[in-house]
Amino acid sequence: MKIVLYLGQLDVGGAEGQALLLARGLRARGHDLLLVTEEGRLGAVPPDLLAAVAEVPRRPRRARLGALREILAAARADVLHCQLPVANLWGTIAGRGAGVPVVIISFLSTDPWKKWYHRLADRYASRRADGLWCNSRGVAELYGRRLGRAASKIRLIYNGVDLDRFDPGRHLTSREETRRAELHLPAGARLVVNVANLYAVKNHQLLLRALGRLHAELAAGARPHLLLLGEGPEKANILAEAGRLGLLPYLRLLGSVADVERYLAAADVFVLSSEAEGFSNALLEAMASGLACLASDVGGNAEALAGGAGIVFPRGDEVALTAALRGVLENDRRREELAVEARRRAVEKFGLERMIAETEGWYEELRRR
Repeated sequence: MKIVLYLGQLDVGGAEGQALLLARGLRARGHDLLLVTEEGRLGAVPPDLLAAVAEVPRRPRRARLGALREILAAARADVLHCQLPVANLWGTIAGRGAGVPVVIISFLSTDPWKKWYHRLADRYASRRADGLWCNSRGVAELYGRRLGRAASKIRLIYNGVDLDRFDPGRHLTSREETRRAELHLPAGARLVVNVANLYAVKNHQLLLRALGRLHAELAAGARPHLLLLGEGPEKANILAEAGRLGLLPYLRLLGSVADVERYLAAADVFVLSSEAEGFSNALLEAMASGLACLASDVGGNAEALAGGAGIVFPRGDEVALTAALRGVLENDRRREELAVEARRRAVEKFGLERMIAETEGWYEELRRR
């Protein structure tokens, strides 16, 4: 098949990372793959995929639409798969204008920021698309209620994680070196890790306040340390709150890193405190890394951690998060049980090859209609 994946941007982010994994997997299966994005938004594209990228103008919108239509017509695409809101709308219009046989749009988060006109655009694109890809049951149910008859086109396909890359056994020998020489952790210290871009929706403030509560109850030598991996506009606010709570000596803020798996292997507990999610790649990576995982009850987090694979706490509940953290940090056996179950569930349910195969099969199914 000739497949075009269209995203408004290919900078660092969960949806972008998942699209790149899908692109590489489809190419490995012999498909002709083209990635389309707006000019200058290529921060997450690895070198081996750069040659498969085409760029369209960001402004004016008419130029973007015309360029996208020309690319699709020249490519003679069999499938156009659009991801993220901007791509859903403009990709659907351009795809139909270029005569692409199969056009798919994606809903990858609960998107609490959307206003009435965004929802109107969603309905318009959904009516014109052949398929609607959702990455969690929570997202599928939300958009099922919003989209009316078009909801019959929804297909739930969970995100996938590279199980080999995040195999905790690969980093056993480097774990202590990372903790001691790079993160400068005291011997025996517990390390909590959060992997998320530094945006308000990720609610790092909640995690900081929960740790502040724990620190107030514990002796200095027993207080957990916190590692944040990600970049974004909330960095100054996070540092200010950490300073207010007296957490700065216990905070490591490294920005975005290429080898996130190494830092996950060095941690003891993973926490995702977001206000909204779709199906979190960071959570899947932590599960695959064999970490005890705590996550807010938003998006697909509860689905990912079902069956005892982690602890889900109510969104924004500082007291519940504090109690959950205390429980896993002070109980080695409980922490190990959660870690083992998280890895087992990641292997059984969320492998990358499963995601690629399901998506490929859906493409073929839609082409045959």
